[in-house]
Amino acid sequence: MALKYHLIVRKDLSKNAAADAKLYHGQVRSVRVIEFDHLCTLISDNSTASSGDVQVVIAGLTRVMQRTMGFGDVVRLGELGSFRMIAGSKGSITPEEFTTALFKKGRIVFTPGSVLKKMAQDVKFEKGEFAATPASDGGTGGDGVVEV
Repeated sequence: MALKYHLIVRKDLSKNAAADAKLYHGQVRSVRVIEFDHLCTLISDNSTASSGDVQVVIAGLTRVMQRTMGFGDVVRLGELGSFRMIAGSKGSITPEEFTTALFKKGRIVFTPGSVLKKMAQDVKFEKGEFAATPASDGGTGGDGVVEV
């Protein structure tokens, strides 16, 4: 199992690089999207639960996460990882001037657990065959390398 990548060319921004210097970078691409119904079927194929049972459990998990994370709770899903809400704010000169209106919108942060961390650590890569993505000059240069 390996992640598919393609090469892109970017300007070399390193210190002391020539003005026209370029570097090749590998960029990982998603190959497909696993839709929710198919995901539930895949999970049910590896358990005694039906696809419908899996859907009900995931829907219930989503509702519980909505209720609990809004209070600042961390939702830990075993070896899968944990979810939590964070939000930054703009600053105020004095504590008295600070209001909740200075908060930016909340974000959900996922921290992978041990199984996913190991998967990411042990990842392999292989060059993929993707349809050519047009470069800024209208082509890929014939070698599949995209200029950015």
